[in-house]
Amino acid sequence: MVEQVVVESKPLLPEGKPHAALSPAKDGRQVSVVWLPLAALFGALCTLAVVSVALSGPNGWWLEFGDHRHSILPGARLMPRPRDQSTAEATWSAALVQPPAAQQKEQSTAWGRAEQPQAGKALRAEAAKHPSDEEWRPQPQAGTLEAWSERLRVPWGPLLTSSEAARGMAYYGSGERLRRVAAKLLAGKPIKAFTLGASVTRGIGASKPAFSYPQRFFQYINASFPHSGHEFYNRGIGGTSSGVYAVCAEHMVHEDADLVVLEFTINDNRDANYTDSGRRGYEQLIRKLMALPSRPAILQLHHWAWWHAVGDGITDGGLFYYPPGEAQLGVFAQYYDFTSLSTRAAMWRLMQARTPLFNPDRQRYGEGGYSPTNVFIPAGEPDKLHDYWYRDRTHPGDEGHGTLAELLASALSRAVLEVLSPSPSPQLGGQGSERAGVALGPDGLPPPMVPGNMAVPTSLCAIEEAFKDVVVAADGFQYRAEKPDAPSFVEQKWAWTGTEPGAWAELELDSATGFQDLNDTSGTGGPPAEVSLSFLRSYEHMGTADVACVSGCKCVAVVLDGTWEKRASLQSILQFWVTRHPRCRVRVTISERPGAVAQDGHKVSLSAVMLSHWAIRLNKYDEQVEKMNQVLH
Repeated sequence: MVEQVVVESKPLLPEGKPHAALSPAKDGRQVSVVWLPLAALFGALCTLAVVSVALSGPNGWWLEFGDHRHSILPGARLMPRPRDQSTAEATWSAALVQPPAAQQKEQSTAWGRAEQPQAGKALRAEAAKHPSDEEWRPQPQAGTLEAWSERLRVPWGPLLTSSEAARGMAYYGSGERLRRVAAKLLAGKPIKAFTLGASVTRGIGASKPAFSYPQRFFQYINASFPHSGHEFYNRGIGGTSSGVYAVCAEHMVHEDADLVVLEFTINDNRDANYTDSGRRGYEQLIRKLMALPSRPAILQLHHWAWWHAVGDGITDGGLFYYPPGEAQLGVFAQYYDFTSLSTRAAMWRLMQARTPLFNPDRQRYGEGGYSPTNVFIPAGEPDKLHDYWYRDRTHPGDEGHGTLAELLASALSRAVLEVLSPSPSPQLGGQGSERAGVALGPDGLPPPMVPGNMAVPTSLCAIEEAFKDVVVAADGFQYRAEKPDAPSFVEQKWAWTGTEPGAWAELELDSATGFQDLNDTSGTGGPPAEVSLSFLRSYEHMGTADVACVSGCKCVAVVLDGTWEKRASLQSILQFWVTRHPRCRVRVTISERPGAVAQDGHKVSLSAVMLSHWAIRLNKYDEQVEKMNQVLH
């Protein structure tokens, strides 16, 4: 499936206010939009954008207000609306602030634009002398840092102050991988970036895709380092957790990725032991990504929802230390040394003070709604909608998405400035990045933080259209769309669905081909394969099903329960083991038994299946690495 997604690059202005339109100058220069194939991703609620944007033209963009145009020269920026200025008084200021003439000249020859200016050529020539980006650092010149500090401003005008952005950088770490990305950009080379996450990453809450945080972040990279070869992939899947990505990472992120954003804090288990399957899956995703041949940098982005932050007697939101999932997932960033960015840390004080733009008390969308604890959230006043940060009880509005993009931009800009002006560590006097003797595996990673939790490569990832043909027989199940009038396949929410007890669907899987026998002497045909079956869980009309192997392979029967109390409809994963067979038949049969939460229905909806052939989890790290390498190579 190929879906064309219109990419608009516009400055971030309040929804409902007159928008300033960015368009190419009228001298023949154009914005080229390269449509890339839309990956076959599962997720009943997602719209995936696979986009590559190239900005060109030596004189930058035009800023268009009605019939008036102003050229945005290198270094120009939009001034944000002052926070003490009432919403009713004015829209944001569109004043253009130009850097000094000398700085303009310096910037216009150092951006690495498509025209290959002299300074850009020099940077590329110098970079070509070195085998890796990590070894190359451009030498700072007089005025360079000042010029780049201005150049690295977000093109839509900053929404956060420098102090707020600094608070939002919950953990930076060594920054080594991120500096490699920065050095590659400074050398005038294109990068490949991915965003993985749930509904916020998909863009829910933004008034249009162009205002979502992934596209804002991609816009920032292209504005600071224009290149026709950049590739940006938004893999956001609404209503899912990191478990799907942990299983299907190889299908979602390319081996030559440079940068990956992870946004799962809201949908992953909000309070769980590290040995919980969800936490183990999150670590497996991290390990798979960090072990890719390109050794990409990871940015962990924590979205925080005020109305979900309840506990210890607080029912109307805003409890700073809840949910604890952010702190728990942040530990993985510390262990694996990648940057972690926190919406809560950056903006909680502003929300608590009900600062305009950050006020959480009302929602922008609809006529109001209820929080997860059934507290009514009123709709914002029509003339003050942009005082409120949330579009609904969970998702940010346009400016909220902009602030998420600014947190990501702040981390990347810090790495850029570090490459431009490296300084020795005051603690170690500029010693090497790692001490000799630090135990790392052949993939450059430490042992799993959760003991025995080696990442498991995937051999089957049947999602979206690919899942339809996995079901080879059915009685009472139909492959149908929940929302047939929605504009895209993914938004139509296709799945194999049954509603009556006794209805069944049979999946046929190849649990043998491609699996290497890892010195098996048991005579049983080798270790089993792990099946991950994705199904819908919701708070009404759902039921249970029995899952059993009926032909070819063998497995222990398990129960699928689509019920829960949480007032949300999300995809969940049922995992079980099957023996090896090229035609393994698994039957899902709707049961009359009620689920953990009694509901007035028996609906079961299946949307994807993943199968991992390498299912051994040993206790000794060196043995795991050896076995993993046998399978992969």
